[in-house]
Amino acid sequence: MNARAATMWLAGLVSAAIVILGARAFLDPIAASAGFGLPMRTAAEASFVRVYGARNALLGVLALTFIAGGMLRPLALLFAFATVLPVLDAIVISSSIGPGPVLVRHAVILLVLAATSVALRRLDGVRARHTPP
Repeated sequence: MNARAATMWLAGLVSAAIVILGARAFLDPIAASAGFGLPMRTAAEASFVRVYGARNALLGVLALTFIAGGMLRPLALLFAFATVLPVLDAIVISSSIGPGPVLVRHAVILLVLAATSVALRRLDGVRARHTPP
């Protein structure tokens, strides 16, 4: 498998995971809130998790659309901008319950998004150098 295929597969897997996590949060916000790091007991308490889920599902579907269309630069930018989201999520959690081991999940998500973004940008740079003007 060449670098382009591996990078696109990585982006596709991450995007699909984002869609799945988003759908889970939208459909079962109470269970998803525990995974997010702010466990809730009622659907009313967990309504913000549905917003989180809708956001993630939309971003994942957008990324998959960019992949299907071969739109490398917009995909790379989407992943780059998305690296802000786990940082903001961690700030929300820290301000609510303080720092703790649950923040590791958000740090891992940040690293995966950053690594995917870097791989996509490198791939885009290679493509730009090999494309005739």
